[in-house]
Amino acid sequence: MRKTTSSHWENLSDLEGLLFFAQTVDEMLFEYTLDSYKPMALNCRLLCIECLSTIGEIKDGYMPKKNLQSVLEELKWSLEKDIAAKNILGKKFEFYLSQIKPNEIKINELENIIKFILNHFSERKYLKEVRKSLFNLVKDGSQKEKIKNLTSSFLTELINNGYHPNHIDYQNYHFFFDTNKEQKIKEIKQLKDFFDLFSFKSNEYIVAFIGSILFRNFKETLNQYDVVVTKTYNCFSTIPGDITFKKSRKENESFIICSKVKGLDHHSARENVEKFLGQVTNLFNFFHHKEKPQLNNTSIVSRVSDNYVVVIDKPIKSILKTKNDEYPKFAAKSVENVLSNFELNRESTYRFSRSIDLHSAALSASAIENQMLDLWAALETLMPKSSESNKDRIVQITDQLIPFLQINYIEKQFAELYENLNNWNSFFLKKTLEKTIGYEESNPIVSLAALVTLKENKELRVKIYEKLDDFPLLKNRIYSVHEMFNCPKNIKKVLNKHYTKIGWHLRRIYRTRSLIIHSGTFPTYTQILIEHLHNYLDVFIKKIIELGSEKQIGTIEQVIFEIKTTLDYHNNLLDKHQEEDLTIDNFKESLLGIK
Repeated sequence: MRKTTSSHWENLSDLEGLLFFAQTVDEMLFEYTLDSYKPMALNCRLLCIECLSTIGEIKDGYMPKKNLQSVLEELKWSLEKDIAAKNILGKKFEFYLSQIKPNEIKINELENIIKFILNHFSERKYLKEVRKSLFNLVKDGSQKEKIKNLTSSFLTELINNGYHPNHIDYQNYHFFFDTNKEQKIKEIKQLKDFFDLFSFKSNEYIVAFIGSILFRNFKETLNQYDVVVTKTYNCFSTIPGDITFKKSRKENESFIICSKVKGLDHHSARENVEKFLGQVTNLFNFFHHKEKPQLNNTSIVSRVSDNYVVVIDKPIKSILKTKNDEYPKFAAKSVENVLSNFELNRESTYRFSRSIDLHSAALSASAIENQMLDLWAALETLMPKSSESNKDRIVQITDQLIPFLQINYIEKQFAELYENLNNWNSFFLKKTLEKTIGYEESNPIVSLAALVTLKENKELRVKIYEKLDDFPLLKNRIYSVHEMFNCPKNIKKVLNKHYTKIGWHLRRIYRTRSLIIHSGTFPTYTQILIEHLHNYLDVFIKKIIELGSEKQIGTIEQVIFEIKTTLDYHNNLLDKHQEEDLTIDNFKESLLGIK
């Protein structure tokens, strides 16, 4: 979350909902935002499509029928909280919802009802209703949670229909926060102007790359696909990046100029043609193993209709989007620590080493299918197989992994909020924490948890709210975290919901992995799944390293048992005190498991 400028906004108090929307979009599209605050992988329309796809896989014999249960549970949950879906389906909404029965699956009847619901969402009817509902909510400005949910669904629709997240992010910043523009933000109806920026009109682009000299060996073939391999390049514009691009070609490189490229924006056009060139180079690599033609990171993309030129660096791969990446010198220290202190028995050490190898292979892979398969293999290599259990493999994996993702979930929420507040006003935050009941100088996360959750610190929270009129997203985040974690009962409710959602997501990742293996295809949201799977795997591996370095754990099985025991203890504690309030005496143990 970053503080955006609103100096060119007028009547800010009347535009709180609009500012909240724009700041929410900005946060959701930031590459290193916490998973909890990114756009949803699937909204209810896409869940309907996923459901029908799963039914098809079941009918073809690739999946067991019971795989549908988690899909239907999530679809039903998504529909129940989706205002746009309720408005579209109207008075019969509850009836349609009652026909989705996760525990009583009749394939043909289910297929008909899902197709019927999806027909109501087709031809962008769902997106139109999302926009309409969002406008009304933003105009009112008071129902922030509903604005956030619909904003997430809006972005998910744009991305899955072909708009690149970087383009949406740029348009949001340029429209709402770019002070170099003379345009003022002064009325709610400007939100409709922002929506109109995404008209789904496909444009023609010319995309220029610099690549290895190997491309010259099959330039005649590429010519047939409107791709020219040449030593010369005439700049599309006079912008510095274009001129620098022209000068950057080395003697052993070529310009690769791709014409007649279709896309909804510059970034998607670049991505579309890069996928084609990737297929070509993979085919070349099949016949010539020693060396593969490579493309440099920088490209020039020109829209043909008006010669609007954008210099684009290669986007960060989804698999590399993690907040846990260490600087080289710190990574070297971590390696030294593992080599010096990490110790498991022979069999567990072998599995750990294989998982690290597969993790590395995933980071190096260019094709997202390979990233997905390598990451899943890295995860499954670590997971014990129980011959005594009658549970499916995915259920075993889910049961073993989720405790690792839950054990630090609350701490991650407070760590993220601390970072947000510190970036906003570090001096004010420091002074406020020092006045907090429950303040610990050596532990800012504990101090913030006390500030946000305890009744005794309400006045301090109010003072923070008073300074955040131009930052409604951060104001709402403090309030939301308070509501989530202000008593043991609510904490348990949040953890239960988190457990369920991770379970759905892991099963979706497993289905996608199976789809790649069985048919070689994958859904449009696979990159988001890769980001999440990578995060899950890293959390798991780091906890193994942490406990394996303490010399008290000898196997991966013991690590899993230790984490499950810790989580069970925490849940029992929350159950025991669920009717109580958080106090200075119990908040650390209830929230963070610190005695």
